[in-house]
Amino acid sequence: MSYLDSVGAEMKKGWWRAAVIVVFTVARLFYGWDWFKAGWDKLTQEHWLTDGKFNSGGLIQGMVAAIQHSHGMDPLHIDNLLVWFANHIFLHMGGLVDFMVVALEMLIGLFVLFGFAFIWTMVAAVFLNLQYAAAGAANNYGYLVTDIVWIKFPTYASLIGIDGYLRYRRSQRHSAPAATVSGAHKAAV
Repeated sequence: MSYLDSVGAEMKKGWWRAAVIVVFTVARLFYGWDWFKAGWDKLTQEHWLTDGKFNSGGLIQGMVAAIQHSHGMDPLHIDNLLVWFANHIFLHMGGLVDFMVVALEMLIGLFVLFGFAFIWTMVAAVFLNLQYAAAGAANNYGYLVTDIVWIKFPTYASLIGIDGYLRYRRSQRHSAPAATVSGAHKAAV
């Protein structure tokens, strides 16, 4: 059975499963393109790496201000830890942080587009989207929900992609009949 046959067999297991696979795949393509385009625009139109400014500095300062003005429960003092990291580490590494934002956005976009390392890619996406949301970007909550849903159902989202193909190859390798010891011994003689 070929990879495409296995995808077809998976989709024939029920109309609901087929609909979820199609919707998740199409949404994954749009989502991946959106991530890639965000990084590409920062690179080419906003010139994050060549304008000599600390472009993500404003986002980091916005996150610090939002955290310092929140008065919710924080028994583990995670807010204080985030503020310390932002003030003592990230605000002093402007060029590296700008590069990391651009590179991660583009890599997340490519990995999502091709359905590769999907769970780890979604973890990275959750991390970046949480940072953007903490900095005051209200449009990132939809992305966070999408990331979390896809972490829960990666098989559907990446079935038609590199991860799906790798799972197919792995299942083919494990289902192939193993050579018997006597057969291997005869071949050696």
